[in-house]
Amino acid sequence: MADPQLPEDVLIEILIRLPVKFIVKLRCVSRTWRDLIGSPIFIHRYQNRERKQSVLLVKRYLMQNNGLEPMISFHHPDFPELLVSPNLSLPVLPDLDFRFPPRIYSDVQMYGPCNGLVCIPFVDIIFLCNPALREFKPLPPLNIPCPKGYGVFPYEFGFGFDPNTGAYKVIQISQIASDNWDDFVRKQDHYSRIDLYNSASNSWKRIDAKLPEMVYARSFQIFFSGVLHWFAWIDSSENHPCILCFDIRTEAFLLLAFPADFPKSEDDISSLMVLNESLAMVRYPQWSEESGPTEIEIWVMKQYGEKDSWTKQFVIGPYMVVCPLLFLNDEWLLVESENGQLAVCALEGNQFVGLQFYGIGFKWSAVVYEESLISLNHIISGDPEKE
Repeated sequence: MADPQLPEDVLIEILIRLPVKFIVKLRCVSRTWRDLIGSPIFIHRYQNRERKQSVLLVKRYLMQNNGLEPMISFHHPDFPELLVSPNLSLPVLPDLDFRFPPRIYSDVQMYGPCNGLVCIPFVDIIFLCNPALREFKPLPPLNIPCPKGYGVFPYEFGFGFDPNTGAYKVIQISQIASDNWDDFVRKQDHYSRIDLYNSASNSWKRIDAKLPEMVYARSFQIFFSGVLHWFAWIDSSENHPCILCFDIRTEAFLLLAFPADFPKSEDDISSLMVLNESLAMVRYPQWSEESGPTEIEIWVMKQYGEKDSWTKQFVIGPYMVVCPLLFLNDEWLLVESENGQLAVCALEGNQFVGLQFYGIGFKWSAVVYEESLISLNHIISGDPEKE
């Protein structure tokens, strides 16, 4: 006698407790299961389940037959060396020549996550990706006209979700500058352009706004409290740093002030992160082979938007760190160390533990995300609209 069929609500309660990689396989059980797992109701329940599984995504480079190839690997946040899923190759990218020029590596970064999705810009292609479903989808090309003798140089990105409209948005801040290298380095004869992608219309639009001078630093951008954040200078000549913000819902820019007693040094760099559900800045010295171990400061904005709520919460080290990447479980700071590999620093107790990762140590990128069943085919559909 056949087993009695489970009621749908009971089946859903069982399935939402499973990792995405198992649920994807269960779509093959029957057409009924496939339709249930792909239904908006099930995806919503899965997205809002109480017990969510977090995964550490690491972008690294592996040596392949044709040179270095960028990969995304999946790890357990509590045990970063534990691989929980097979590596994910980035589409299109392996077909390009990664051996030259070296600067091309710095262009492969992950932005987000938002509801289990990440954004990966690369040269003139921008992908959205659901790593759990192993889906990639390129955004429509952004064709920016510019005068003869000028080029478009994208230098800042951001990726966020608008809960008011259910749309995912990608912002690209570009510099329109002379093709002459000397003029480019001196920042002469250039201007900024801001473009915003909206998944609801699958199109780009231009945003008119005057921005302060942007500051590039790895781990510089964070999406927090519905707002994208970058470092900038209000007045570079007076050395007044600030945090430039872009509200995904209102599509407006605003500025957040640094702590009044925050040290200002051209030899130091800061990274933006989230610690204990608060906006945080990690201040660390600019690494060089001549510099020795140095301390790392962690500042936290206890009350979002309130300048006076900035607090220097931790001072760790001294360590040899090239770049902090993110916090793991609000207890460890994941960093790229001076040997080009990953390590973790304890926020309490001054522990520094090197991680044994197989990969070429060069500009790592990492995010912690919660697996999602949201398909890119559901949020990006139809032909892109023209600008």
